[in-house]
Amino acid sequence: MRLIMLATGPILLLWLNMSRAPRIRWLVALFLAGLTALAATLIYFLPRGLLEISLVCVAVAALTVAAARLHERRRLGPVHRPGNVVSTYLLAGWLLVLLCCGVLLGRPGPFFPAADKVLPLPNGLQATVLPSDDGDCGSGSCQRRITVTGRAGQSGEDLYAEVKRHVEARGWGRGCRPVGWLLDRSTECVDLAMDAGQVTIILSGNRDDLRQVTTVN
Repeated sequence: MRLIMLATGPILLLWLNMSRAPRIRWLVALFLAGLTALAATLIYFLPRGLLEISLVCVAVAALTVAAARLHERRRLGPVHRPGNVVSTYLLAGWLLVLLCCGVLLGRPGPFFPAADKVLPLPNGLQATVLPSDDGDCGSGSCQRRITVTGRAGQSGEDLYAEVKRHVEARGWGRGCRPVGWLLDRSTECVDLAMDAGQVTIILSGNRDDLRQVTTVN
């Protein structure tokens, strides 16, 4: 929601300042506000489509403003107010900034997956999220570790099998899955390791597309 408002908010404000026809001004403003709300709702329910939905929203907003400006120019003639011209250039500059930011965001890098991708665990299991720092990141991947302790008397093999069923039920399947849709090809993976009767869940955020890699065995 914040990202969409940050992208479209200045477009709306600049449009309100540059428009010369009150009726068109508020119709377009209402459309831009509705477009922002729609995009935020879609991102809430489809978080993987963040980049694509944001890009479409900004593109539609820019085209709408451009069409409305052209309509006003044909109806009212050329622009003579300095403030109006400045707003037009500011809008063009802001769209250029968004384009550059989109290019940077479209180049994925390693990241720390959120612990809630596998938490909470089944009742009776205790999870400890180990602190992460820059030392847990390489050139293409960052790792977050969670140690899991079983119930009293539970064997390590039984604990491992239960944790494996749990992460598979949370949608991990083979262990790796995509983060985004088309523009963001990064992946997040989960791996399991057992040591001294405890299971360690290893979450990794990868720059590369590892969807075909199997990590949950």
